[in-house]
Amino acid sequence: MAAPAGTTALAPAGTTPAAPSPAGPPSVERLVQLVLEDVRALKPEPPVALHLSSPSAELQRAFGTLLASRLASLELGAVVLDAPSPEAAENLARDRGARSLVRLTVSVQSGELSARGDVLGTWVNFWSGRTPTRPATPAAALAQVVEADAGALALAALSPLTSSSTSMTAVSSGPRQVRLMGAVLVRLEQAPAALAAGDLDGDNKDEVIVLTERAVSVYADDGRLLAQRELDGIPLSPSPPREPFGMVAVIPQPPRLAAWSARYSHGEVLVLDRVKGALRPIGPLDTAPLGASERGTFTAGQTTFTPEVRLGEGRILTVPAPFTAASIVPPRMLFVHLDGSASLYPRATAPAIRIPGIGAGSALGDLDGDGTPELITTSSQLFPVPDVVRVYPLSGDDPTSHGVLWQSALPPGRALHVVTADLDGDRQREVLVGLWHPDGSGEVFLMRQGAP
Repeated sequence: MAAPAGTTALAPAGTTPAAPSPAGPPSVERLVQLVLEDVRALKPEPPVALHLSSPSAELQRAFGTLLASRLASLELGAVVLDAPSPEAAENLARDRGARSLVRLTVSVQSGELSARGDVLGTWVNFWSGRTPTRPATPAAALAQVVEADAGALALAALSPLTSSSTSMTAVSSGPRQVRLMGAVLVRLEQAPAALAAGDLDGDNKDEVIVLTERAVSVYADDGRLLAQRELDGIPLSPSPPREPFGMVAVIPQPPRLAAWSARYSHGEVLVLDRVKGALRPIGPLDTAPLGASERGTFTAGQTTFTPEVRLGEGRILTVPAPFTAASIVPPRMLFVHLDGSASLYPRATAPAIRIPGIGAGSALGDLDGDGTPELITTSSQLFPVPDVVRVYPLSGDDPTSHGVLWQSALPPGRALHVVTADLDGDRQREVLVGLWHPDGSGEVFLMRQGAP
C-alpha cells in the first residue's frame, strides 16, 4: 500500500533503514510524495535519472533534492541530470548508466504547485544498432497538482529582472515589472472583517493582521499564528452591521495595533508580545483606525464609514460619499464607495479623482519599486466568477483608463479586502487578499513577486 501523501515511503523489508530525508514546505512535500508514488508504481529499473525544469531555480533545486532523496530511500538510485532540455536528458541519462529517466516541469501558477512530465526507460536494445530504442516499460505520463502554500511561493518567487515570460498580462513599470504568483497563506474559520500588515516586533518584516467579527489575529509570513485576542470581553455595539465589518491598522513608533470590529462598542490598541504569543491591550479606541494616524466613524448598522475623515493633524476631510474601504499611502488616500466607485486624493489638499468600476477589495501599494504606489483592485461585481485582481499605474485622472499593468483570476470567493506588505524584508511588497466563502469561512490569499 502506498504511503499517505506528505509522508516518506518505507524501504522494502530486510533493507537497512534510510537516513532521515530532507524536509521542505508542506505543499512541496506532498507533491514529491505523489510523484514518488506514481514512479514507484511503474517499477522502473534502477538507477533512475532525474531531469527537472522550472521557471525558478530555487524551486527546481528544492524539489529535486527531496525527490532524489525519496528515490534513494527506495533503493532506486537518483542521478540528477543537468541537461539543456528534456530531449537532451535522454542521451545524457544513457551516458551516465541510468536505466530509467523521470522528466518533470515544476511550477506554481494560479495558486497551484504542479509537476508534469513523463517516465521512460533508457535501456538500449543491442539489436537496434546505432539507433537507440526505448524499452516498452516504463513509459507513462506524470501529472500531479497540489495547492501551493507560502513556502512553495517563496521558493518559486523570482526577481522579475531575470524571470521568464508569462502568460499573464505584464508590462514594464519603473525598475521592475509587476508579476505576481499566488497561494493560500491562512485559512480562517470566520470571514475576514479587515486586513492590515506592518512590523509589530521590530524585525523589519511585516506581520499579517486579520480582524474577524470576534477576534484579531497576527500571522507570520508563512501563515503561522503568532498571537490572537478574542474580543468578546468588549461591550456589544447598540447598532452592529449584519455582516463582519471593521478596521485594523498598525501605528508605528512604537509599533502598536489598532483594531475595531463594528460588532462591539469600541476598539482596542494592542501590543504584540511575540515571546508569550499574546496581544496585550494597552487602551481603548473610540474612532476607527483608517491608517497610522487617520480616523473614521462607522455608519450605525451599516458596513460603511461616514464621509468625515479625521486626518493626523486634526483636520477633517469630507469625502464625496460614505465609503466601505480606505487605503492610505501618504500623501495619497483612496476611499472606495458602495456604488463601485472610489475617490483618490493625490494629497489631502487636492481635489478628489473619481475612479469608476472598482471593487471593495482595493488598495494602494508600490509593487514595482519606483516610489509611486499602484492601484490594486478587484471586481466591482457583487459575485464575480471568478474574481480578478488587477494592478493599474497611478497616472492621469483615472488610473483604470491607462491600461492594466497585471491581472489574474483569484480563487473562488468574494475578494473584499486588499493590503500590501513586505513580509520578508526584501523591500518588495506582496499583495494580501481577504476572501469570503459562502459557508461563512474565509482565507488570506498571498501574491508574491515572481514569474509563474
